[in-house]
Amino acid sequence: MLRGRRAGAGPDVVRVAPGERGAAQSIAAGLRAAADGQTVLVAPGRYHEDLLVDTAVRLRAERGPGSVSLVPREPVRITATATLTDLTLAGADPGEPLLRIEDGGVELVGCALLGGRIEVTGQARPVLRDCRLTGARLAGLYATGGTVVLFERCVVTDVDGIGVVAGESAQVTLRDTWIGPVTGSGVRARGAARFELVGGTVVAPGRNGIRAEESASVTGRDVTVSRSGGDAVFASGVARVELTECRLAAPVAAGVVAADRSRLVLTHCDVQRAGATGVVCRDEAEVDLVAGSVRGCAGNGLFVTDHGVVTLADTVLGDSTYSVLHVGGSGRLTATDVWVGPTAEHGLHAIGAGSAELTGGRVHGCGLAGLSTADRAEVTATGTVLAANRNGVVVGGDRPARLTGCVVDASGRAGVQVGVGAAVELTDCRIDRAGTAGIVFEQDSGGTVDRCAVHDAEGSGIVVWTGANPQVTATSCADGAKNALFVAEGGGGRYLDCVFAASAYPAIHVGAGATPTVVRARIRDTDLDVDVDPQARPVFEEIRLTDVPRSLLPPAALAAGGHPAAPAAAGTAAPATAGTPGSTAAAEVAVPTEADLPELLAELDALVGLDRVKQDVQAQIKLMQTVRRRQEAGLASPPLSRHLVFAGNPGTGKTTVARLYGRLLAAMGMLERGHLVEADRTTMVGEYVGHTGPRTQAVFRRALGGVLFIDEAYSLVPPGHTNDFGQEAIATLVKLMEDHRDDVVVIVAGYPVEMGRFVASNPGLASRFSRTLTFEDYGPTELTDIVEAQCRRHEYQLADDARAAVHALFAAIDHGHGFGNGRAARQVFQRMTEHQAQRVADLADPSTDDLLRLTASDVPTVGSVA
Repeated sequence: MLRGRRAGAGPDVVRVAPGERGAAQSIAAGLRAAADGQTVLVAPGRYHEDLLVDTAVRLRAERGPGSVSLVPREPVRITATATLTDLTLAGADPGEPLLRIEDGGVELVGCALLGGRIEVTGQARPVLRDCRLTGARLAGLYATGGTVVLFERCVVTDVDGIGVVAGESAQVTLRDTWIGPVTGSGVRARGAARFELVGGTVVAPGRNGIRAEESASVTGRDVTVSRSGGDAVFASGVARVELTECRLAAPVAAGVVAADRSRLVLTHCDVQRAGATGVVCRDEAEVDLVAGSVRGCAGNGLFVTDHGVVTLADTVLGDSTYSVLHVGGSGRLTATDVWVGPTAEHGLHAIGAGSAELTGGRVHGCGLAGLSTADRAEVTATGTVLAANRNGVVVGGDRPARLTGCVVDASGRAGVQVGVGAAVELTDCRIDRAGTAGIVFEQDSGGTVDRCAVHDAEGSGIVVWTGANPQVTATSCADGAKNALFVAEGGGGRYLDCVFAASAYPAIHVGAGATPTVVRARIRDTDLDVDVDPQARPVFEEIRLTDVPRSLLPPAALAAGGHPAAPAAAGTAAPATAGTPGSTAAAEVAVPTEADLPELLAELDALVGLDRVKQDVQAQIKLMQTVRRRQEAGLASPPLSRHLVFAGNPGTGKTTVARLYGRLLAAMGMLERGHLVEADRTTMVGEYVGHTGPRTQAVFRRALGGVLFIDEAYSLVPPGHTNDFGQEAIATLVKLMEDHRDDVVVIVAGYPVEMGRFVASNPGLASRFSRTLTFEDYGPTELTDIVEAQCRRHEYQLADDARAAVHALFAAIDHGHGFGNGRAARQVFQRMTEHQAQRVADLADPSTDDLLRLTASDVPTVGSVA
């Protein structure tokens, strides 16, 4: 290898021109002749030389860019503060270094480096301006050691590997530089390296646009990263990434991923059209998004899990395929003044042990729920607006969702829906214009509603289902299309200092067996104050009536000066009650759509046991989907009977599956509503001539658009009673099924042998009920699972010895004709809680564990279980 040597005094310029007299014949010779500070001018040509630049010279192409090509066999080495201008360096092997900068403040201006990478080591401080690196393999530039590298207005392209890599304690600054396409990451920082990106673009990297690992750091301002083959930005280890006014567009995978214990801060940044999730925070990473946007993502807008922590402020997130904000694991989200939506799923979906805190902001246009919780997730919202979502809030977890000062407006279905066994805390909230009901408390749910307003619901203001027990204070329910307060069969709750006004139905409906307590309420501007089932046990105290023409409240229930209205006229029919099959309770159930289909199928699959039934229902659903697709394609539909026979002993889940079946059909558009109307002989068969037909028709009409479920259907044709009115009910039913074949599904249920006799009793029945689903008895393991499910629902813990004892109990019980199955399991659970209560009452100072745990000693004997 030729080495330049220091020259003595001479001209300021040394010229290199092979074949020209008086000029250096090679670049190496020109370097030997030049002194520090001199310029070496290179004439146009192609030079096959190996060079070491160890003098502080200026090496420049005489005729400008593209005129001089240097093709070395070995990497060009630079160890001095030299300047190279307008040169083209072409490597023989793209996988090898083309240029090694080992020391000095080297400057490359307007150079092109083709077919090899640049390696910067030691304490070098190179500057590259207006240069182009192309065709390298592994990396375009690789900086290590304590180097400091500056790129200005450069292009790094067509690299079979990473664009720019920095490791150890190297520092790299990229200003207005273009990187891509490359097969690896655009920018990669490792070790303790530091990257500063100012302006510029990273386009079409095969992996990440920006990748920071270990303890490296990256800062960026006004940078565009587009069409990454992986995540646009990825941070791991304890790396730190801070981006300001950057654009991350159309990555194949996620927009931003923070893993391990890394930290990401994005300020005024836009994440757009990610092929997966917009922002992912996992492990113990932290992410801050301030005054930016995350839009158009094929997955979630934001996904935080494990122990990740995310802070959002003044950020817009929406147009995502999945839930915009997903918080799972033990992740934490804090969001202030964030605009969320639209999306086909949830605005915020919190599951696992995740927690989310929303302050201000708006959640809108969500296809499932604006805010949804499950498992042990904790969510609080203060001053947040949830508008135009399918459901405003859906609470389905073990922890109450807490909303203070929020507005839930224009929900397509329920404003706030509190799931089975869940709880909510609503304070100073307003729920307006809900499509079905303002607030729905599902079975065994509860919570508090304090100083809230529920107005303009398309259904009832507050709906309370069986076993639900909310505490509602100082709350108004007004201008609803149905009841202001609807307490279904077996519902409860306490309603103190509330206003129930301007409802189209009676202000308060109380179903059979319901036990609500209503104290110091004001009922005004409605035709009838209350509609109470005869079997209900409500408590009404100090009720005031204003502009209520008809009252059914007893005088003792009215406050002094409460102005009772005239009682309802004798013989005036009140609206149907919750105790009547097919009553207004059915109307409170929101109509499923196709988006609910996966959730409904999952609910079916989650039922204990019933494997054959699940398979049969799923097969029926697939058949109907095929029929619908044929219809949509303009093809003829095969014969299809949707009516079913459910054959099985009591307690095997027949009613539950029937209810799900109706909702599944509604979700597929095969039924208008999918609600369930239960009927039996007493609701269909009259006691005198001419009474049966109208009764059967009335029950059938209530089921239109849904499922008519006739339990113990064989009782319509008791053996030996040929002139029984039940035959009239069957004849009426068969005709109605023919007249409304597309508007209703009829399911008849009962013991297997008796159901066979029932279907065979009438040719019309046999032709319409051609498919039977057999509900097998639960085994000991399944019955034990049901008991455990009851424990979880009611906050008990089943000790291991208790589980074994329960299993042994069910194994010993006679499972013959009439065995109660699920009913027996619930009876066992109830007996166990009673025994535990007696046992704990004898303890002087019972612990929380004593109150929670059920032991083998609490399990009842075989003879006490039906």
